[in-house]
Amino acid sequence: MNSFKHLTQDERNIIEQRLIGRESFKSIAREPGKDPTTIAKEVKNHIQFRKTGCYGRMFNDCKYRIDCSVKHLYGSLRCSHYCHFCKSHMCSSMCHEYQQEICSKLSKPPYVCNGYEDRQSCTLEKRVYSATHALS
Repeated sequence: MNSFKHLTQDERNIIEQRLIGRESFKSIAREPGKDPTTIAKEVKNHIQFRKTGCYGRMFNDCKYRIDCSVKHLYGSLRCSHYCHFCKSHMCSSMCHEYQQEICSKLSKPPYVCNGYEDRQSCTLEKRVYSATHALS
């Protein structure tokens, strides 16, 4: 094993590609000949946090976003949408029922959203490993 050495850009690219393929840290570590904990630390230390929504929906990490019935939170009676559909304000800043939800998949390996199919329809915060970001 090549211990006590930094990862090269090629090794980081391998990590990113294998994460997209939903491989384990142990499996990812085999090709560059690194320890799985090195891979895990690399991923954890270079996670990018992205508060992005999905197609047609904005970012919303409220635990109650799906069943929310709050309307007119900002006092506009002209608004006909429920607050969780609002594109002009974040309900998290004013709603008394707001509770942040963090995806349970992110608390266990691989700690990132790379490779998850439902990422395209998720309105929660995304955590992504990017080889180019890790180099900087």
